[in-house]
Parts: sequence; C-alpha cells; structure tokens
Amino acid sequence: MTEKPSVLYSEYIIDGMPRALTPARMLEECSSGPAGHAPARKPEPIIDETLDLAPSTYIFDPARMDAYLGETCARAGEERCCPVHFAGSHTCGRIARALIDALWMTGHFRLGDLTLRAEWRWDAAPIGNMAAFYDSVEAAAAYIDALGLRLKGYAVTKGPCQIAFKASTTAEEEVPDDEEEGFFRELPFRTEHPRIGRKRKCPAVLQPEASDWLIYIPFDSCEFRLGGSVLSEAEDARSALAPDIADADYFIDCYEVVRELVEDGVVKAGATVCDGGMLTALKLMAAGGTGADISVSDIVKAYNEKPVRVLFAEVPGVILQIADIDYDYVDAELLLQDVVYFPLGHPVPGNADLRVAHEEKTGLSSILESLLYTQTSEGED
Repeated sequence: MTEKPSVLYSEYIIDGMPRALTPARMLEECSSGPAGHAPARKPEPIIDETLDLAPSTYIFDPARMDAYLGETCARAGEERCCPVHFAGSHTCGRIARALIDALWMTGHFRLGDLTLRAEWRWDAAPIGNMAAFYDSVEAAAAYIDALGLRLKGYAVTKGPCQIAFKASTTAEEEVPDDEEEGFFRELPFRTEHPRIGRKRKCPAVLQPEASDWLIYIPFDSCEFRLGGSVLSEAEDARSALAPDIADADYFIDCYEVVRELVEDGVVKAGATVCDGGMLTALKLMAAGGTGADISVSDIVKAYNEKPVRVLFAEVPGVILQIADIDYDYVDAELLLQDVVYFPLGHPVPGNADLRVAHEEKTGLSSILESLLYTQTSEGED
C-alpha cells in the first residue's frame, strides 16, 4: 500500500511533544479496506518541529484584481505543492474538491455513497515537512470521519509535497461511457445501488442565456482567508491564516441539495470553487465564450469582508447556472436545508469578459460595524 511505510508507522515527536497515534493508525480508523502491514522492525521515532511563518506586511491592492486573476488562472490545472505551513487546511480543501468534482457526474448517488482514495507524495528531508505531513494526515482522518465517509485506500510515496484524493463508488459500479446513457435510463435507482458515471451531467462552461442566474454556494461556514492560496503563493504574500475548513455537517447539507439539483437537470452549468477561489472558477466557466456580469457586494456585506478575500480565498463551494424560471424553486430548496447562497448575476452571451462589482465598507459604516463584530487580525492585508 505504501512505498515508505516507516513514515506511517513511526511514532512522532513534534515540537517536543509525543503524538498519541501514528499516521497509519489514524488512516486505518477511517478506512474500509484491510489494514496495512507494519514493518517487522519498529521504525525510529520521527522528531520534527513546526515552522513558524515569517511575518509579512503585504497588502493586497483592490485595483489589481485583473492582475491577480491572470496569475491564478495561469496556474489553473497545475499540480499544486502542499503549502506546508497550512497542510491541514490544504488537505481538507483537497478532500472537499474531490467530493465536489464528483458531484457533477451522471448517475445516482449521494455523498454517503462515495469513498475516497488518498495519495501523499512527500519530501521528508526539510525541517518542518514531517510535522506538516502529520498535520495533513490528522486533518484528513478527522474530516473524512466527520463527513461519515471511508477511505478505500491510501499511499505514501517519495516526491515533492503533494496531496491528491479521488472520490468514487466501488470500481464495479462505474459505467463505461458508451453504456452509460442507456444504463442510467433503465436502472431502477435505489440508494442501496449507487452508480457514478464518467461523464458530466451538466457542462462546466457558461451557457449563452442572458436571463439565467449565477449563484454561489460556499460549502463551509469558515471565514475567507488567503493563507495557502494560489494567489498568496503567486504574490509571495505569506498570508497568516488559511480557511478553517472543518464544518462537515454543513458540507453534507450543501452537497445533498446541490446533488439533487444536478440529478434533476436544474443546474445548466456548474463549477467547483477551490484553487484560485470564486473568481478563478468563474473565469474558467467563461472559457466557452460566454462571460458574466456579477456583483459580490452581498457577500462582502454578509461576511463584513474585503472583496479580494471573497474573490480569491479557497473556501470550498460551487457556482451554479440556473434558468430564471427555476430560481424560486432553487431558492426554496436551499432555504429548506438552511443552505446559504448568493445570487451573483447573469451570463453575458458573446463576450467572455467578466465584469465584477463590489462594495467595500468604509467610513461611518465600518466604524459602527467594528463595534458589532469581533475581527481576527491576520497580518496579511
């Protein structure tokens, strides 16, 4: 199962404190497969320390939104290295992305029908890397367990620090492309027989209908933070805090209602919000030649947040395109499940540009609201 089992079965001493569980023990407790084989000889303990992030006075400039978008889109599709200072948050984000990516596929399944495969590629040499590896495994085990899911398998190999997850039902239940359409049409769907296809149920690019609505649904209740994000890496900003992706119950609620909308054909186009944040996902949706005219003022107001964080923080979520006639139905379904959503605006056929409006609070309103809300200082902007 692993190329380097010692890092899984070793005891860890981090920052002078012994850790109670080995990585193998944590992963096996949330796995559905057989336990791995421990080495014959007990490995030496791994002793490491958590590296502190160097302070930064970097300030993100709202006037550079286009430049920021260019940097995040240029990195779209690249294999990302794990930001070791934010290994736990990054790991939970990888899990959320794998599950949301599966959400768009054909078939009949719910979140609880899915399993995950995990792979860590890791460079054990630099100081701080093994502390980050332990943090990553610990976060993965806790998040997967909170979601009520199981690991189908996991592996650790040598290489640059990267983490990948893949969601599926069982391999026997995946349907080949040439058989998929008829198979799903004829199958009497039941929850005890979940199926996931290999094709998307809805396209990933915007459809040219100006009256349609674009809505944004964050799948976690965490704050918008830029630590560990593509933008922070591109700008070498060393942002101090990452999104605290941990609200598994809310993720489940969001997933179930959106999955039903996808299966029912209500979603005309959909995209996963992850690497690069919301604006990057929307820009990639415009790759088909249809752009969008959107506003994030409601999100800025709801979270009392800065627009650059709202647009580029990597809080897991989705962007959906729905027909105007379905808006009230979608609104009712989301409200029924207590799922927060934000109308962004409308597609713009024939023009792949994005026009983004936002409203950042200033003056008296900011002073008054500072008395009502407790802000956490990040030291990032």
